[in-house]
Amino acid sequence: MLISAEGIVLRQRKIANNKRMIVIFTRQYGKLSAGTSINEKSRNKSALALRPFTYAEYDIFKGRESYSINSASVKKSYYSIGEDIERFMTASSFIEYLDKILPDEEAMPGLFDLALDFMESVARTNARPDTLLYAFIVKSLRMLGVMPELKCCVNCGKPLEAFGRSNDGKVPGRLKLFSVSSGGVICEECANREKSDPGALIYEPVFDIIDVFRYFSDKPISTFEKVSLKQGVSDMIRRILAEYTGRYLGADVLGKSNELEVQ
Repeated sequence: MLISAEGIVLRQRKIANNKRMIVIFTRQYGKLSAGTSINEKSRNKSALALRPFTYAEYDIFKGRESYSINSASVKKSYYSIGEDIERFMTASSFIEYLDKILPDEEAMPGLFDLALDFMESVARTNARPDTLLYAFIVKSLRMLGVMPELKCCVNCGKPLEAFGRSNDGKVPGRLKLFSVSSGGVICEECANREKSDPGALIYEPVFDIIDVFRYFSDKPISTFEKVSLKQGVSDMIRRILAEYTGRYLGADVLGKSNELEVQ
């Protein structure tokens, strides 16, 4: 059976008989692994569609147990990503993250559209592109059903209102601690109990973690094209997201980069 699908290449590797195995995130069918004999080094339209950071249409033969790419045509190439080292490294982490979190052959059109939005924005931005990646990851957590608890203490369930209000009485109280091990914001009393567990992982950011996560979650990706976070804030968000995605999705693509920065 011949199928047609829009997709983004996640990775590829050489296999026998001068063929390649291409892993593609498609809108219609989710993540597919498909073999192809198309020569990536040639200059035809099909070859260009096998390269990184390209959005393309693929004609794929679906067999009983395998897929094979017959031809492909580029819908849009985000070649400018490869012209800047920061954009390239950020987009490479984005591709690796997608490859790790996506189940095989399960359509996720919302996440696919978000991925296209990310590629559009990272190709355009003149600010530090890591903020775009943080926003994409936080948005993906909601889509995947593993968004941190932000409305109440993740352990005792007390709502934000239980922790007081601002002097004018308008702004609800804030929980300043974030527990990766429990999966959300946490009050001091629960945090003190949790710290007795050697596996506890609790952060106390210098910024409002609730506002930051909500802002990333609620605003369009394009909002962050001109946003460059302060280095200390960026480093803390990176560490929290690295630990969180590693624990709940098995997809830490930020930790290695963070270790290189610290050394």
